[in-house]
Amino acid sequence: MIGRIGLGAAVLALIGWAAAAAPIAGTDQRIGSWLVQADNDGSGKFAYCDATRDDGGGSLVHIGQSASGSWQIGFTNAGWQFAVGQDVTVTLFIDRVPYPLVLRTLSPTTLSTPLPDTTLVDALRQGYMLTLQLGAVYTTFSLDGSTAAINAAAMCQQGHVASAAPPPAASPASPQAAVSPPALPPVAAAAPAPGGMPPEVAQEVSNLQSNCQVMNKTPPPIGDYVTRIGLTGDGTDDWLINTGGISCAGLTGGGGGGSMMEIFIGLPNGHARKVYARYALGVEIRGSTVWLGSSGAQCGGSATVPPATTKTCQVPLIWNKATQRFDEGPPTNVR
Repeated sequence: MIGRIGLGAAVLALIGWAAAAAPIAGTDQRIGSWLVQADNDGSGKFAYCDATRDDGGGSLVHIGQSASGSWQIGFTNAGWQFAVGQDVTVTLFIDRVPYPLVLRTLSPTTLSTPLPDTTLVDALRQGYMLTLQLGAVYTTFSLDGSTAAINAAAMCQQGHVASAAPPPAASPASPQAAVSPPALPPVAAAAPAPGGMPPEVAQEVSNLQSNCQVMNKTPPPIGDYVTRIGLTGDGTDDWLINTGGISCAGLTGGGGGGSMMEIFIGLPNGHARKVYARYALGVEIRGSTVWLGSSGAQCGGSATVPPATTKTCQVPLIWNKATQRFDEGPPTNVR
């Protein structure tokens, strides 16, 4: 499903990062490739906590939570020269699912917007790749470690808000001990979809089909891009989605070429968990092993050399029972 998060200029002018914000000393922490820290509003008052990551080419993405509890996202690039206060329409892609946004320029080099809810934040937590489309320019950020980094930013915000709150007034002693209210029953999880497809896989299929419908295209049969197969050896069916079989969804041609490939492992309760996603130049299943077509550095070459001279290869995915993830094995058929 295409996420749509568009905010008007009036809202953006009222909510967002302060242009004069500055890091609060001693609050920075490194979470993998992310830097999490608290910032003040320029006058010393706590403003927000954010998680920042660079793309390796001079662009930064910031995901933060303000003192009021609202989430926000921003981008910085020293090469930008925007007029301050300008509204800029962009599209974010999380694992190639588009989210149109309107960002406000806080400085010539920084764009930012508050988010109306946690929809985008939750997608960033669970995603593998974030791409910012600004006009004809695409900037890609890995979301590896985003769950831990965003959670750390939330904990940072909660800690600073709590420390700034006045202590609660003492309540008079009660002659009777307080009686705890009865516990509420747990909320039932979504039931598996008809046909045995877990709801998480069914939702991803629905997202892809919706992308096609937005483009006025008819989605192909599910069997063209979804494979039900056992990959972990635990007797539970797993699910592989190869978007090369549903090109109208718009998830082909990115990441240096190829199509997005995702693997969901089946769980005993009928649900599934996404454990792997990346672009591949082709997908081949041999027995219970998935082989991905790859190129560049993964094949012992370089991702920066011209495509005509870049090496290609096949990389096997090996299930790691200890980490519950797929590891990429050594490349074969290097050409």
